[in-house]
Amino acid sequence: MVRLSILFSSLLLCMMASAELAWSQQNNQQNMDRSNEVAGVDIDRFIGFAENSPVHLSHGTLLTHSILRAGDPYNAGPNGAVLEYRKDVSVATLLGRNRTPLSTLPDEFFFYVKGGEGTLDDGKSYWDLHEGIAILAPPKVPHRFINTSDKPLTLIMMTWTSFSPSPGSSLVVRDVALLPYCEETVHWNNTSKCIFGTADGLVERERIYLVMLQPRAMSAPHTHDVGTEEIWTKVTPGTAVTLLGSEIRDMPENSAYLVPPTGFTQHGNLNLSKDRVDWWLYVARGTQGGGGRGPAAAADARAQAAANASANAGARGATSSVVRDRGSVEAANVSGKPLKQ
Repeated sequence: MVRLSILFSSLLLCMMASAELAWSQQNNQQNMDRSNEVAGVDIDRFIGFAENSPVHLSHGTLLTHSILRAGDPYNAGPNGAVLEYRKDVSVATLLGRNRTPLSTLPDEFFFYVKGGEGTLDDGKSYWDLHEGIAILAPPKVPHRFINTSDKPLTLIMMTWTSFSPSPGSSLVVRDVALLPYCEETVHWNNTSKCIFGTADGLVERERIYLVMLQPRAMSAPHTHDVGTEEIWTKVTPGTAVTLLGSEIRDMPENSAYLVPPTGFTQHGNLNLSKDRVDWWLYVARGTQGGGGRGPAAAADARAQAAANASANAGARGATSSVVRDRGSVEAANVSGKPLKQ
């Protein structure tokens, strides 16, 4: 009798969860059919431009212009203040022949070198920097930047409080040019290099990719639910176009947007040029590993993600050219050289 009662209770809970999921998906579909204005979504709140931000200092001498910053993506607020898990996404510049002090900071940092030359060190080893170098600096790991040229050293910088149960204890320096492609034809046309993920000390479902979009191509419109933070930063010259719900916006170099986590606001990137390849820095954290707004929201987001992947991942499937094994990723690691004292 007790077993039957437990079985009945479990069955009832499953039916309730399924009904809630079905209702949520139906409601999201109804919202997708409405314009941004009718749905009450101000997409400009989720977009930021470095050129519109005042300069601030980080690491002593890095000149930073914020693109997006911490805030509430679910309720009205200042434009650009929409990040749920990150503190800031910025363009950081170290002027010619300048250096930062050796800094030991409580936050976690990601850097992507856009241009210039220099070195990074942790007080014991150093790494040469050039365009395409990606750096993950875990909390309380010392790091210092030195510009070895007369031209600016320019980086994309992201800052956040690490919630990883096992963040790294040393700098991870990776040459993106040496990484294999880990995705192709995702959302129709996205081709990606997977830079950092859980194996590098990030939380579950947290990942950082560099995504390529070829000329005269677009990515399939799709949605993301509550608890999902997906940031797209345009890192290469030229102006792309982004679809957010019922509207489109121009996205020049050093602009970024957060996909509105409404469950119904579709997004997609478009490259309308005939000869320019666009590269985007993609940073995402899903509903697992501390995100989300409860079990129902998490279940809804997982179901939506599965549906999106099935519909939009492309027809070719896995090929021998797509590589995801850990050895190939670590082959792109840049080894530090002993720092002369």
